[in-house]
Amino acid sequence: MIQRIQSVFLLLTAIFAVFQFFFSVAWFYGDLNTIQFFVHRIVDHVPMNEPLFTAYFLIPIILIASFLVLLPLLTIFSYRNLSRQLKMIRAIILMTLLQIGLMFFFYVDRISRIVSASPEYGFGVFIPLIIFVFAYLSLKGVQKDIKLLRSVDRLR
Repeated sequence: MIQRIQSVFLLLTAIFAVFQFFFSVAWFYGDLNTIQFFVHRIVDHVPMNEPLFTAYFLIPIILIASFLVLLPLLTIFSYRNLSRQLKMIRAIILMTLLQIGLMFFFYVDRISRIVSASPEYGFGVFIPLIIFVFAYLSLKGVQKDIKLLRSVDRLR
């Protein structure tokens, strides 16, 4: 059902997952490069520099971010099967944690070593945390619905 609170939380999860593509995660100010790291691309703001990273470098995090846009929307429309919805929300939480780990422990670390600069984080760093919070709140809403249905079944 669209009017359930977890549907609102899942919709907010999908909206913030789309926002990931528009806000930068970090800036790297090196001696020869000024790099801006987004979830879907890495921009070098110094003209005439050859690219430091190939297009294949960001494929894992792009796939995770794309799934984080689609999976909450699919979860909203699987409201008739609460156990499947619960599994899908757990998958969203797992992918969000995987994305946070990849962002900080792989991408930011690798870019800062190549550019020889420490990162200055932008708003895009907080978006996976916001996605995690909304996914967790929707998980609690679905668990509450399952508990309510079980209590009603006991009364029958």
